[in-house]
Amino acid sequence: KTIEAGLVVQELLLRHRARTVIVVCPPSLSLKWQDEMREKFGLEFVIVNSERMADVRRSHGLQANPFTLFPRVIVSMAWLSSVRAQRLLRSVYDQASRPGSGKRFAFDVLVVDEAHHVAPSSPSAVAGGRGYAVDTQRTVAVRGLADTCEHRLFLSATPHNGHPESFTSLMEMIDPQRFSRGALLDQKALREVAVRRLKANLPSEGFPPRQVESLPYEPSDEEE
Repeated sequence: KTIEAGLVVQELLLRHRARTVIVVCPPSLSLKWQDEMREKFGLEFVIVNSERMADVRRSHGLQANPFTLFPRVIVSMAWLSSVRAQRLLRSVYDQASRPGSGKRFAFDVLVVDEAHHVAPSSPSAVAGGRGYAVDTQRTVAVRGLADTCEHRLFLSATPHNGHPESFTSLMEMIDPQRFSRGALLDQKALREVAVRRLKANLPSEGFPPRQVESLPYEPSDEEE
């Protein structure tokens, strides 16, 4: 996923379709993203966190904003929803929406890794699981960010939680023109924006076919 995302980002940069990039990922993957982008594509990304904030303020002053200082940044999902990060991002959003600024978007490219983590949580078990999916702080933070980015790339190797409202809410962040939270999912529209890689689609790679068999088993009294 990281390599494919890097290919997309690099192509947009080479075509001058993008200059600024923000990657949102779980905290444990921040260094991996930074290393992969540097080693595979020669792209330098800066990890923005509390430590980086302290460094930037020492070198550029108390009013410095790392989201405007560095064209390519990586932010963890945990830090993105913090009060400090949201205050800094609101400043970037305001600059992009200001008339005469020459900018239409806060960032050109948004990449969200492990995107299922930012989908609204599933409805509670009350009333048999019916009801509305609950927005987490991550959901609100990423939705606000997605609204201000021109290109959006969401990555995940994990199925969503199975609740249509949760999934359609995630798709709405990607393209609010095609999808609406809680509405029936248009499969044609989904195929236009989603790429799904399965081993079955790569016969040339030599993956053995999966054979599924049912194996009946009766536990002994001791196991029971």
